[in-house]
Amino acid sequence: MHTQQIKKKLSILGVLAEESVWRSNTANRNMQVDLVIDRRDEVINLCEMKYSLKEFTIDKDYENKLRERQELFRKETKTRKALHITFVTTYGLVKNKYSGIVQSEVTLDDLFEE
Repeated sequence: MHTQQIKKKLSILGVLAEESVWRSNTANRNMQVDLVIDRRDEVINLCEMKYSLKEFTIDKDYENKLRERQELFRKETKTRKALHITFVTTYGLVKNKYSGIVQSEVTLDDLFEE
């Protein structure tokens, strides 16, 4: 619903891209990516949507989950494009030693900017 605002925040409005949801084909894995922005400039944004009443904190376990999901996506789609993790959250991320896995953030304010 807000893909244009997300793309604006990522400064990729002028880049041709396709948006979709991705679910793993592996039966024993229940993994999905909330929004995939597959760009023509050889980058794919794997967007993680998180609602939180405060800044969202990525801990060691969640960082490992993100890495596992990223690698499973690469393996199943056989993509050679760069994979960027993008977080779409209510208030952004807490900066800590695990948040470096995220290349870009989009907040609630960004979604309702004119």
